[in-house]
Amino acid sequence: MEVIPKPKEGTMAVFKLGKEGKIEGEGNDNYLCGACGNIICKNVNRGQLINLVFVCPNCGSYNFLKGI
Repeated sequence: MEVIPKPKEGTMAVFKLGKEGKIEGEGNDNYLCGACGNIICKNVNRGQLINLVFVCPNCGSYNFLKGI
């Protein structure tokens, strides 16, 4: 995923996961933090999660998952 600066409040959907948290599905793709490589989204389908920002529970970086 692409690491971005913290978005201004109300401009993007931001998901903050717990310390060991990650989004898990039944697909074939994993999305990793662009800063530290931590798995943020595991086994999801490509295009299932788009135009969202995830805060890495490991390093605190803001990761943008843009649309395909």
